[in-house]
Amino acid sequence: MVWVTVGLVLVVLGVSLAVRAAWAVRAGEQRGHSSTGGHGMGIALGAGIAFWGAVITTIALLVDN
Repeated sequence: MVWVTVGLVLVVLGVSLAVRAAWAVRAGEQRGHSSTGGHGMGIALGAGIAFWGAVITTIALLVDN
């Protein structure tokens, strides 16, 4: 059960990081500022964390049953 919780926390944190970075890009474009590579890295990092969180959760659920 601990690994399921860890996986779900990683999914939530990863998605929130990716959404926050994407929102920063969108807000910058509306103000006329160009995006930096850091925003893309934030989106990629958030998606990666969410992916591995989903993998951990899936494996934990399969092993638990």
